[in-house]
Amino acid sequence: MPPLVIFGAGGLAREAALVAGRLGRPPVAFIDRYGGRALSGIPVLDETEAARRHGGADAVIAIGEASLRRRLADIAAGLGFACPALVDPATIAGSSVHFAAGSIVLPGVCCTVDVQVGPHALLNPGVTLAHDVRVGAFASLSPGVHVAGNVTIGDETFIGIGASVINGVPDRPLLVGAGAMVAAGAIVTRDVPPGQRVAGVPARPLPSKERMP
Repeated sequence: MPPLVIFGAGGLAREAALVAGRLGRPPVAFIDRYGGRALSGIPVLDETEAARRHGGADAVIAIGEASLRRRLADIAAGLGFACPALVDPATIAGSSVHFAAGSIVLPGVCCTVDVQVGPHALLNPGVTLAHDVRVGAFASLSPGVHVAGNVTIGDETFIGIGASVINGVPDRPLLVGAGAMVAAGAIVTRDVPPGQRVAGVPARPLPSKERMP
């Protein structure tokens, strides 16, 4: 099995390293464009040095911000790193659940049946996804997010801590559009258009200049 490197050197990178260790694949390096001091005894290398030392390694893109995660995924591919899914071994997931390449699933996640998690999506601790949920590429679901059945979450969507999304129906999934942002603690009861920011109970659009809770 190839060695594993982790893009990032912050909190999410350390959480990814935890999962990698639980899978028996502790990382051989963290990658930061400026290098840096060792993190938890593991070297922090810039991209060029990491590729030189660990060419052909598997990589995890452990960066929270979606657009940067997308850019680093392209860089990783250009350096010859593969990006398999990183899924905590204690994840509850039915046989019909699929985690696409590059997705990160941290401890305490539960996905029931017919769930699709897209490339480089991030599921933080305590996320629950019920039946027939689709999570788009590079989406980020914060700790404690709960999504009921028949919901589609678009690419690069962000859902804040403790938010909930009620269920759609089989022929009409509830949609949280690409690039939308759902504030912490919000309850989404209807479709959220692409790029819209919502907050509150029930979730309602925020004025363009108002800060997300």
